[in-house]
Amino acid sequence: MASKSWNVSIGSLIYFGKLNHLCRNTTVTTAEQENTVATFVGVMVDRNALVPIAPMEMADTPREPRKSSRLQVRNHQFCFRTQFKDFEATARVLVGPQSTPFLMHKELLCTHSPFFAAALNGSFAEATSQTVTLADVEPKHFEHVVLWFYTQRLENTEYFYKDGKPTYFALLDIYSLADRLTIEGMRNAIVDRMAELAERTNSVPTPSDTYILYETIRDNAPIRRLILDLFAFKKTDNLVATHPDEWHPSFLRELVCKLKRPGYVSLKRHDVRPWRPSAWPATKACAVCSTVIKPLVSANMCVVCEKAFCCLCIVRGESGGALDWTLAEKECKPWLRGMCAYHEHGETEVCRGR
Repeated sequence: MASKSWNVSIGSLIYFGKLNHLCRNTTVTTAEQENTVATFVGVMVDRNALVPIAPMEMADTPREPRKSSRLQVRNHQFCFRTQFKDFEATARVLVGPQSTPFLMHKELLCTHSPFFAAALNGSFAEATSQTVTLADVEPKHFEHVVLWFYTQRLENTEYFYKDGKPTYFALLDIYSLADRLTIEGMRNAIVDRMAELAERTNSVPTPSDTYILYETIRDNAPIRRLILDLFAFKKTDNLVATHPDEWHPSFLRELVCKLKRPGYVSLKRHDVRPWRPSAWPATKACAVCSTVIKPLVSANMCVVCEKAFCCLCIVRGESGGALDWTLAEKECKPWLRGMCAYHEHGETEVCRGR
């Protein structure tokens, strides 16, 4: 079958938000590109003035970079309205065994992906031809990358459902590609979407999903920590024991290692801070050993569920000693306290409130 060329239909993305509305026609000419009014991300730009003339409703307001003494941010959040100026330079990405062409703006490719920046601006052959080949990537997966480059969004949540169940495999496939192309912001968004689906449906990935996770994604990817936490903090013992399909051996090994310290895992459910009661009416009993914590005695309290822990039980928990797993209520799940622990911020802005 003859390969088809992709012409990015701007109106389709704005009004439908779906990559399947991209027009598969012949490659756009330079004249056609110049006559195109760029309205991606709700920004309308006049091709002659090259200045914004009418922001649309869905335009994102750029956030001010958060100042942090603990982490130096290398790049601030990309602002489409002010930073995307070059509408003429394009590059071609040939995807899949049929070399399906995607003609895209070079500036967006290089801004969002160090992989493309190195390929198109370096000393490689791709820099001369302005063509990058991804022969082992499925076009349907690369469509999500195109959507992210131009809108900084993933597909709607409903897209990642099939027969009423979340399709974690789709998110993992896209994460694997975003990891390969070094698109950090997209990876973080996928992690957030996975946690949202897991909490909304009270579900976890399937055995086949663990093979994608452990065979196509790097070992230190934060998404692994999230999935292990989902299994550790949800009641998944029956599922793991009775599922007819085989789980990935490395996944089972890491899950066993995590659960080998039940006290520590149980304690990690809580956001524990130093605390001591000021008077007898303010005292509480330790949620583990039921010992009453006397006034002015140093102890600890979870700021989310307000359960108290004596110092001895905290020490036992941190060393792996037994703690009652039923102590942790649903509001103390780590991914509900904040997703930044599962993010990477080498190139993107740190999460607010971290």
